[in-house]
Amino acid sequence: IQVQPHKFFERDGNDIFLELPVTITEALLGARVRVPTIHGPVAVKIPAGSNTGTSLRLNGKGVGGRKGGPGDQYVQLKVMLPDKPDADLNDFVREWSAKGNYDVRKKLGFPE
Repeated sequence: IQVQPHKFFERDGNDIFLELPVTITEALLGARVRVPTIHGPVAVKIPAGSNTGTSLRLNGKGVGGRKGGPGDQYVQLKVMLPDKPDADLNDFVREWSAKGNYDVRKKLGFPE
């Protein structure tokens, strides 16, 4: 048996992996979204404050195996900006960033 590549699912053993695009709003505030699985779509809760790279595990939503039960599906979130951010979003981000000292690379120890 040969398994063909899929448009958005990847398989590793009995586990299935999916990269799921989410909006800034869904990631920041949390949301319930429909996620495709090989068994059909399911509703998944995105925790508030999620970030790109956050991984959610869907227990038993992988491929069944000869030994033991089915694998799991892992959903990795990818926060996506709008294709063309509008003026309101740009203005909000400018105002918000002017208020604080948000350094996402500080943990890497880059010299300033």
